[in-house]
Amino acid sequence: MLVLFIHGVAESKVKFAEPLKNLIQTEFSQRGKQLPHFHSGFYGDILTDKGKVWNFIHQDLQKFQQENPYVDSQDILRGKELREGFISDFVGDAFTYLNYRRGKKIRHLITEHLEDFIKNHSEEKELHIIAHSMGTVILWDMLFSDNFDNDDPAFKFGSLINDKVKLKSITTMGSPVIFLICY
Repeated sequence: MLVLFIHGVAESKVKFAEPLKNLIQTEFSQRGKQLPHFHSGFYGDILTDKGKVWNFIHQDLQKFQQENPYVDSQDILRGKELREGFISDFVGDAFTYLNYRRGKKIRHLITEHLEDFIKNHSEEKELHIIAHSMGTVILWDMLFSDNFDNDDPAFKFGSLINDKVKLKSITTMGSPVIFLICY
């Protein structure tokens, strides 16, 4: 049995799935079942230049403050640190994925992860995918979107699932997909 994890937004650690992996291993061990093989489909290193947005905002605030010296810039952007972290980490990751070139690179990376995972465990034929947050959007795209060019990695991802393994389950956590479908 193969278990592929796809992480959500604001993830910077390759070993993001270790706590869940450990829980699954413990449960399987307690039940006397054979342990599955795990792999984390990490793409967080592609999301590197989200800080550029805040550089522009800081420049605009400085300019505004120079032009309006009697206005306190703290009144303009209250909770700046909190907002900066939220926008950069969460919204920034989503917009990064929505960029055609970067989204394709992320899909390519996850497809490579799946391909290597299958090659390294060629005796296994069952695949289970666990995706969180933005990872569920990426997975949805890779399985169901018809908006990609013919050379998009999503098609190779689908063919790996159809030709090499059988997709037995998809588990999603914190998925915004329903909002995207309704839109």
